[in-house]
Amino acid sequence: FSVPSKVKIGNDTYKVTAVAKNAFKKNTKLTKLTIGSNVKTIGSYAFYGDSQLKTLTLKTTGLNSVGKNAFKKTNAKLTVKVPKSKLADYKKLLKGKGLSSKAKIQK
Repeated sequence: FSVPSKVKIGNDTYKVTAVAKNAFKKNTKLTKLTIGSNVKTIGSYAFYGDSQLKTLTLKTTGLNSVGKNAFKKTNAKLTVKVPKSKLADYKKLLKGKGLSSKAKIQK
């Protein structure tokens, strides 16, 4: 599954800039997710309880806000793949947002 960078509605194209609060909360069927390049915000509890989520790929280099407990109760061995240039920044940003201490953040 993926959160695209853009969506087309009718004749208009819109950038997807956020993953809403509770967007994928308790989605136990979600195992792999890619987040598009325009996302700047991940809301609180967005992935809360997604126990089967094993791989999350962040294509965005503009992520600047992650809500409270966004990754709480996700798979303990979740792998978060981030752009190489943002590895250090995203490690700081994602820390304390519910990721397990066993989760890996890598480029």
